[in-house]
Amino acid sequence: MNKVNIDPSSENSVLITWPEKICPIQHKQILKTLAQINGELNSASTPFITESIVSYNSIMLYYCFNKISFHQLKKRIYDCVELVLNTDIARQEASVTIEIPVYYGEEAGWDLSNVAKQCQLSTNEVIKLHSQQIYRSYALGFTPGFCYLGTLNKQLVLPRKATPRLTVPKGAVAIAEQQTAVYPNSSPGGWHIIGQTPVELYQQNQETFTPLINVGQQIKFIEIDKTTYLELAGQPPFIEDKH
Repeated sequence: MNKVNIDPSSENSVLITWPEKICPIQHKQILKTLAQINGELNSASTPFITESIVSYNSIMLYYCFNKISFHQLKKRIYDCVELVLNTDIARQEASVTIEIPVYYGEEAGWDLSNVAKQCQLSTNEVIKLHSQQIYRSYALGFTPGFCYLGTLNKQLVLPRKATPRLTVPKGAVAIAEQQTAVYPNSSPGGWHIIGQTPVELYQQNQETFTPLINVGQQIKFIEIDKTTYLELAGQPPFIEDKH
């Protein structure tokens, strides 16, 4: 089996890697493999897996090394991988699409004009290309609730900004390379901001953290006007301080 590698990354973790690419079919295989592993190795009678993290082309598994050896775990993981590879993933039903409203106005899309210029498009064409696409959620990371979405239309692909901003506003909708994302909190960032959303990316209380977007879900951005943004957000979009 040369398509999938299984290697130890610490005494209690193992990294499972697929070919390095952004591919929805492969990503479905990864999620299906994780579900198979959890079913086989994390039942109530044999709780071997303590935590798992999924990304574009990998799964990081944390396991109870005092209950199962790496070599035993590797064999059982390979069995799960082989089972999934022999399944027709492409024909499985798609998940429900989550719609995220976005105001793409100039004051909200701090980099919108510059993106249009670099891509040799009008701002309306940038908005149309970004909002007509259905994206897949490939990974969570960077900050709580931040979800990497792909794949961006080829006409909008740009490298990250040469100089990251010290502060990107909460709700900023941004693009970089083949990806798009929403910043769930104010933070530093080097992506190109093309709009803002009033939607909260996660809910949190003392006991639970619930992200709006989970890995494997489908996302579509819906263009809204400033009036709708104000109604939903209760405040105007964040304006960039260029001083």
